[in-house]
Amino acid sequence: MPDFPYINARVRAMHSRLLDSSRLEELLALPTLEAFVQALGQTPYGPQLQEALTRHSGLRAVDEALARNFHQTTTRILSFADGRARDLIEVVLMRWDVANLRALLRGKHVGRSADDIRDALLPAGSLSEVALKELAAAPDVPGVVGALSAQEHPLAPALAEGLGEYRERGDLLALEQRLARFYAAYGLRRAAGRGHSAAVLRRVLQAEIDATNVKTALKLQQATLAPEDRLRFFIPGGRLVDDRLFLALADPATAAQGLYGLRLQGFPVRGPVEDLAAFERDLDLALIRAQAGLYRGDPLEIDVVIGYLAQKYNEVVNLRLIARGKALGIPRERVRREMVGV
Repeated sequence: MPDFPYINARVRAMHSRLLDSSRLEELLALPTLEAFVQALGQTPYGPQLQEALTRHSGLRAVDEALARNFHQTTTRILSFADGRARDLIEVVLMRWDVANLRALLRGKHVGRSADDIRDALLPAGSLSEVALKELAAAPDVPGVVGALSAQEHPLAPALAEGLGEYRERGDLLALEQRLARFYAAYGLRRAAGRGHSAAVLRRVLQAEIDATNVKTALKLQQATLAPEDRLRFFIPGGRLVDDRLFLALADPATAAQGLYGLRLQGFPVRGPVEDLAAFERDLDLALIRAQAGLYRGDPLEIDVVIGYLAQKYNEVVNLRLIARGKALGIPRERVRREMVGV
């Protein structure tokens, strides 16, 4: 059995430093961004914030401090592990590499500035803050792929293979799906084998694959494509969504039947999807809550690590929301509705 008892003892000590709901509510109630920055300096994010304030001010300093704290957290957890435990934790952390690359590709695709793109990134996996800054400085999508290849990242080949099609068609969704498909296959391959921790990680990955397939299928309802062309976007490896269900969801004529099939299998969907953005947010919320709940799982296995990382990530996201609310003058109740409780 991988040495998760040793790892989890240290992760539980880190968990004790998470901000509770009352502390978040206090931060939300502060009147200005300046007051929020001062109060954040009195939390475990203080050291990173003080360092960030030597280079930036306001929201930019908060973003940098939160990102650096999260990266240091994940790096520390990885330093506790070796062997099989380290292999499994690396798979968990690579999901943030995927998320960061997706944000980079989308930003470059629509012509956002490097500074704007950096604000959306959260280093946690093997892509460090320095590596992400280099990628954000690339001029366009091919530049991002080229810079990633130069870093010899495991995800680079998947993007490089799809670059020709992107140049020809400008189809960002297809490029993103290559990235998600590679990570799904890579993660499931690394999580193969016996044992509780491997099985838990496979279930987490399969739930994410199912969610990605549902989101993609619903988007494809707006496209006029033959079934075989729709299947190009399907990611195998999920537990609930197979290729037939994917095709049913991707076709407006059979989408209601597909959603009914999802509900029968316990997938978190209640009825017709009228607001795709809201549906995707609810689905992401269900996933993060399920992963956060693993913290109360087997204390001798990977459950605790996955659960803590989900809770830590959620805390960082909520703090970013509060900071932006203060900077933009967004009403407190509106910010609270956007925050995620786990």
